[in-house]
Amino acid sequence: MPTKEERQAEAKKHLGLMKAVFAKETAASAQAATIYEDGEGRELAIPDARFENTATPVSTDFSTTALFKREGATAVVDPAAFSKPGGNYEGGSFGPEQALCAESNLYPILQKLKGAYYDPNRDYWCGQLFTDRAVFVPDVAFMRDGEIRKAGVVVVAAPHRTHALENHRSEAECDLTLASRIETLMRIAAANGTDELVVNAFGCGVMGNDAAQVAGLFKKWIDAHPGVFRVVAFAVPRAQLDAFTQVFGAPEKKEATPVPASADDENDEGFSIDDLPEGVTFR
Repeated sequence: MPTKEERQAEAKKHLGLMKAVFAKETAASAQAATIYEDGEGRELAIPDARFENTATPVSTDFSTTALFKREGATAVVDPAAFSKPGGNYEGGSFGPEQALCAESNLYPILQKLKGAYYDPNRDYWCGQLFTDRAVFVPDVAFMRDGEIRKAGVVVVAAPHRTHALENHRSEAECDLTLASRIETLMRIAAANGTDELVVNAFGCGVMGNDAAQVAGLFKKWIDAHPGVFRVVAFAVPRAQLDAFTQVFGAPEKKEATPVPASADDENDEGFSIDDLPEGVTFR
């Protein structure tokens, strides 16, 4: 794995490239982004089923690798930092969100949404359960091996169960929040015409949500709304692979490099607790 300093240098180089080459596309995606206030996403109407059923492949691909295997109108879930665009991507942090930023123009798009989306979130940490406030960003340009693929991105924070419990939130509140967050992101993806959706192990690992519970909530939603998506592809770290395959079946035979968990000294906001602004309290 690259060092933090090497990731910082690569992020700076990549951001410069995105600003030079994709400035027009970045501006257009930021302008077309839709912000869903807390509660709006989970109340969106679910479109009628357009497919006979929904396939649910599981792999240890990176989300971007899984994305390039998809067809039609495709979207990927970004388990985003709640109050800081891209988490600490430029600072060398690495996690699911930073991996998406490293292979697309997502980060400069998120920077343009700072005032409209991220800054208002700072008053609603909810003990690090965060809220269902989310963004759908269309036409993000992902790049891999010289190929460019545009896809939508559902930007929504996964609840940090570990820290929420430390902040005196109950197990029941954590469970309800996780279910609400998954309902929100699935409805947002569906309402924006997504045929095939790529999801990571949302909120698992350092965030403290149980992988079997997360997989079960996704399965419950898909079973209740068969055919709304043609594919919901799960790109998960090897540590969560068994939990997801027990729910969705055997993994794809061809596996790419496993998705690493976030570093132990970082939360899945993508930055160190030391990076929090002064005066922040969790509520």
